[in-house]
Amino acid sequence: MSRIFSLDNPVVVVLTKIFDVIWLSLLYSVFIIPELFGIFMAAKDGWNVLNIILCLPALGLGAATTALYYVSAKVIRKSQSYVWREFKKSFLLNFRQSTIYWVVVLCIYFLLAWNVNYLGLNNPDSANFGGYLPAIYMTMIILMVAVTLNVFPIISRFDNKLMTSVKFALYCCFRHFLHTLAIFLLVSMGIYVIYMTYDFAVTVNAPMLLAFTIFLPGLICWLITFPMEHVLKKYQPKNEDKVDSEGHTIKMWYEE
Repeated sequence: MSRIFSLDNPVVVVLTKIFDVIWLSLLYSVFIIPELFGIFMAAKDGWNVLNIILCLPALGLGAATTALYYVSAKVIRKSQSYVWREFKKSFLLNFRQSTIYWVVVLCIYFLLAWNVNYLGLNNPDSANFGGYLPAIYMTMIILMVAVTLNVFPIISRFDNKLMTSVKFALYCCFRHFLHTLAIFLLVSMGIYVIYMTYDFAVTVNAPMLLAFTIFLPGLICWLITFPMEHVLKKYQPKNEDKVDSEGHTIKMWYEE
């Protein structure tokens, strides 16, 4: 009987991982669900003060994404520490850098979207449709997405200035193109599932259906750790080996 409830039991290990994924996704969803619900209500009744307030947690999405990756790599993949403890630690520690980057990215995205609509680059009847301008804007958007996919894991791992992290993320986009592509496909898959669920929820007027996507952030980010950790380990500075009182070598959690 003791073996059944042992922490080393494969069934217990799997159930623990599933619980951690759900718990992490719930923490991350605090910054997503209000926004999705606000957009859902705006699609029905138009934008108002309440719907705008519901979207405000999205401003913390940058720090939450950094914490999401940190916990996915350390707790879920490496089985170190606890979800809430590490999520709170990473969120508070990296809040400033992550939020600054996220707000800047949002501003650039809306500026690009506004220019695309203003110039008619997405309108087949416009004189500007086709040619080099849409190609330039599309390249900028793709590059911005690629950097964003790399920058939050980098912020979670390295103690650098923000611009240093952004430059390193840009370098990783080209130097580790296949890894970035794999991460992009994983994120796209998650967004597609959420979008299809959202679209169906709007069609049948059932916003509670969005709850079925609540486990996706933790699951997708756990999958992302496999290509991302392969990249980060290449640039992790070598630390001098430390030993405990019994002479055992102390390793950082990402070295195990």
